Amino acid sequence: MRFKGDIIITDPCYIIRDEDNGMVPLTHNDWHSCNCGRNMEVLGIKNYISRSTEYGDWSCTTYNTDTEEIIGEFCADAGMVSVFLLDEVLSYNPNFDYHKKRKWTTTWIKDFDGEVEFKVIYEDWLDEESGKVLSDKVVHVVGNGNINFDTRQTGF
Repeated sequence: MRFKGDIIITDPCYIIRDEDNGMVPLTHNDWHSCNCGRNMEVLGIKNYISRSTEYGDWSCTTYNTDTEEIIGEFCADAGMVSVFLLDEVLSYNPNFDYHKKRKWTTTWIKDFDGEVEFKVIYEDWLDEESGKVLSDKVVHVVGNGNINFDTRQTGF
């Protein structure tokens, strides 16, 4: 998907507004209305991509693929990952501040202009207990544009 502007990468559960304090209640009606982050249009967010992490809860690091410098981090508590235009998130939830105050939850890439996609890669690994080679799906968020980036799972 094409994005132009500040983007954030995070679990969609983090942006859901709460009338009391802006914290994320997973029982909130907006969370259910948007089908747990799969249909953000019902909340007025139109420019986004969203999918399962395939892993469940995780933490990832976002790297500039030209310099290998770390751009940021993000994590998931609902097993989902999304890319949003920050302006649309703030229009929906003006109290959202995780990109500033909880930086481990949200990668913030300023002035991005390019394409972002999810790439699912199958990685083989040796199960030492059984001696068998097993395969896991690994989801990467990849951006190509004025800033090139890729994400890697770095924790759980």
